[in-house]
Amino acid sequence: MCCSDKSEFITLGGQYHGKETIFKGSIVIGDPSYFVKSESDWELCEFGKKLDALGFSDYLFIEFPDDPQVVVNEKTREILGGICQDSGIITIIYKNELESYNPNYEKSFFSKNNRTIIDDFEGEIEYRTVPVNISGYSDTDTIITGNGNIIFKSCYKEDL
Repeated sequence: MCCSDKSEFITLGGQYHGKETIFKGSIVIGDPSYFVKSESDWELCEFGKKLDALGFSDYLFIEFPDDPQVVVNEKTREILGGICQDSGIITIIYKNELESYNPNYEKSFFSKNNRTIIDDFEGEIEYRTVPVNISGYSDTDTIITGNGNIIFKSCYKEDL
């Protein structure tokens, strides 16, 4: 399961830019299929790729074919939340914009294991894909990292 070329970019306001961005505010990391309010909105935002069509400003779009992961505070080793990606996509969005778009978003995620909320984050978020070889099987893992006032990283729970 290798990511497509589009996974090499992030989206800011519908534009493709590099692989990292600066966030200043509370953020939510999760699959947009959980919080988009309707099928017509899902189609309007091109299945999570163009969240600006729903009123989101800066956001990070990542094709994420990996198994569910956790997000860990690198300093304290505390699990901050989870990442579940049923649609194969993860987005990082501002919490206040999500609350404006869908005030009931917490119910949409069903479980705190399906999303991560990091309050008052100020820093850079980036991701990379790394090749892995397990028992002769080649795959690609995606790792999301945040470097700022809170340092975090996504990983598999069994890797803690």
